[in-house]
Amino acid sequence: MKKGLMKIVIFLSLVGFFFLVSFAKSEQEKILVQNVFVSIDVIKSDPFMDKEDIKNLVYSRQDTLEGKPIRNLHLNEIETLIERESSVKSAEVYVEHNGDVHLDVKLKKVIARIKPDSTSGFYIDEDGSTMEWLTKYSPRVLTVTGHLSNYTRFLKDSLVGKDLLNHSKLIKDVYEFADFVNKDSFWRSQIGQVYINKSGDAILIPLIGREEFVFGELTNYENKLSKIKRYYNEIAPKMGWNKYQEVNVKFEKQIVCK
Repeated sequence: MKKGLMKIVIFLSLVGFFFLVSFAKSEQEKILVQNVFVSIDVIKSDPFMDKEDIKNLVYSRQDTLEGKPIRNLHLNEIETLIERESSVKSAEVYVEHNGDVHLDVKLKKVIARIKPDSTSGFYIDEDGSTMEWLTKYSPRVLTVTGHLSNYTRFLKDSLVGKDLLNHSKLIKDVYEFADFVNKDSFWRSQIGQVYINKSGDAILIPLIGREEFVFGELTNYENKLSKIKRYYNEIAPKMGWNKYQEVNVKFEKQIVCK
């Protein structure tokens, strides 16, 4: 008898619990959106978009959120809409119990720009992904210009067409080189541009000094950069800083100055 009574009590408790949860959910869904707060991680990203840009993007597709019942919100659709923007790394959308909607957005941080002469080009972000060039904000990053289709590894990439976005070897080389340079305070302050000449060699153009460094492919970069540092520390001080215009470091165990 006691066991049966206990089962009835447990059953009624569960029914009551689920009723309360259902009621609370039903009441919450009647709550109207009070405020929309946008949060952007500005420390670890580039400001390609601001809070108003995010709101305008959502409102242009979803209409104004304020005053809408929470039950009418499609949070996953809003997240997907924001994440479709090329400069957005990730987005999280959630609602508080008081009706406030939060749009937490992480933007991408770019480390290089590939810029053909004929187009605006595109960016490469810190994860190695490509991103279209935007007019709103132009970060100071390593820029690769010149005869990009002549890059020495271009002919080795059988998937390459005319679109440089398909040039996986160029993008990979630029990403790995830029990532290394960006993480080194000396090289980050020294190297501003890479020019691909007609022969397909990468030429490093420093921010300070008249020398141009023939790098060849953007591979084996640690060894080649160590040779440039040797030039700065040993050769230039002895021979004169304005003596050479070209320093070739692409050959193994050689530094050729002209």
